[in-house]
Amino acid sequence: MPAMKYLRFYLDRDCVLVPGWGKTKKVRKGCEHWNLADTKRYVDFFKRNAKLKNGTGGLLVIDVDPKNGGSIDALQRRFPDLPQTRMVQTVTPHPNGFGKHLIFTIPNDVRLRWRGLGPGIDVPPAVMLPGSVVICPDGVERKYELLNDLDPAPAPLGLLAVIDKGEDSGIERQPESGYEADETVDALVRRFAEAGPGERNDVLLSVAPPVIRMKGHEGAALLRGAYTGDDPKWLEIALRGALQKYAGASAPNTAKPSKYLADALQRVERRARYGLWTGPGGATDRVVLFSILRLCRNEHTLTIGASVRTLSLITGLEPKTVSSATGRLVKAGLVCILQQNDDGTEYGLIVPGLTTVPSKGESPLRGFPVDPLHVVWLGDGLAGRHSQVFDLVSVGIRSAKEISTAGGMGYSTARDVLSRLVAVGLLERDGTAYSVPEGAEQIAEELSRELGGLEKYVRLADRIDEERARPRGDEVAAARAADDDRRRRDEDKELMRQLGII
Repeated sequence: MPAMKYLRFYLDRDCVLVPGWGKTKKVRKGCEHWNLADTKRYVDFFKRNAKLKNGTGGLLVIDVDPKNGGSIDALQRRFPDLPQTRMVQTVTPHPNGFGKHLIFTIPNDVRLRWRGLGPGIDVPPAVMLPGSVVICPDGVERKYELLNDLDPAPAPLGLLAVIDKGEDSGIERQPESGYEADETVDALVRRFAEAGPGERNDVLLSVAPPVIRMKGHEGAALLRGAYTGDDPKWLEIALRGALQKYAGASAPNTAKPSKYLADALQRVERRARYGLWTGPGGATDRVVLFSILRLCRNEHTLTIGASVRTLSLITGLEPKTVSSATGRLVKAGLVCILQQNDDGTEYGLIVPGLTTVPSKGESPLRGFPVDPLHVVWLGDGLAGRHSQVFDLVSVGIRSAKEISTAGGMGYSTARDVLSRLVAVGLLERDGTAYSVPEGAEQIAEELSRELGGLEKYVRLADRIDEERARPRGDEVAAARAADDDRRRRDEDKELMRQLGII
């Protein structure tokens, strides 16, 4: 049976414990739904094995199973600020050692979600207590052993952001089918039809997700028919992105996103906006990180599955460029790869060096007039470095010398980028100080057409759509060769743009 010293560790913390059955991992019949009162009332039941209901008593247990590819090293790559903490050895044998249970403390408002954190690493609903004995499949009796008597360490913010469910928001789900759904869609489409020139973008961003969730391509056609503007290319790009994100998706979760997740995402965004992005590929890496961050924000998560083509469509960069950038982000410890398959890669945003307490006294990120993923940055003479410098000026870093230091670029690079931004009207200069002009967002919209960024994006998106639609193994050789030549030309031009040659 678990020694009383082990039981006392959990009982003193008001953990919910459940008695086991024999020398197995099973729970005693009739005790599956015990609460804390039951645990305290029937302490005498703990004669043999016992289980902890994970998340109770302010404790979080992470199970690392080497048999399924898990390791503490892999967990630390996912969460670099993972502290040393209390640890229990499990009964799962493997050439790389037995499994481990890592025990952390969590705030009282955290609601655990039972989920995997990577191959062989997960948050189980319940775990065996140290001292419990199990007859394993090989017939050998093995005991769960306490490996150290450390107090559990606080779970780092990145870990909390992944495992916390968030709170019930009280928001009702939107109807997904039937008469009520049709009425909802009609009202949303009318709202878009009535939007004026200066508000269409904001209105479309709010109505497209529910319309396309409920009606898919039919919903996109309704929005297309309701459009009264004179820029069909803009609308097609917006609808293409909305279909990619929301077609076939379920209604959004009614839980209020975790405050720990919100804080973690904000810190990742701060790193993306204000961090040092050195070297010729640094600014490109920044753009690709923003694309992963955008997907994570859309889905309220720190982990997201995406193909290279999906990231290419978000950034407007060639798939080959995106693939190289994700490799550098992984090497730099800003992103980790959790798993890969034919459909794409599951990425995890890494939130290093954080505490479990959301930042206090920090003002939220300001609104930025031009998104770093805006198609204007694909235009002639503009690239990711121009977006980075624009952001730095937006928050009050005004001189070329300050921008060079803050952005991780050479002084001459900073000066050249500033000159180009002034030349196209995205920045204003007063002596040695630079500032963002009024109406920068509208200027960017006009430049996206004048400098060819919008046209370049449409061409890339059309090509990716064609590649996705083409049956595998059924390409016509000549057509494929022509596509390859066109892709190589586009990739060469993009590389020269990123290096500042054109």
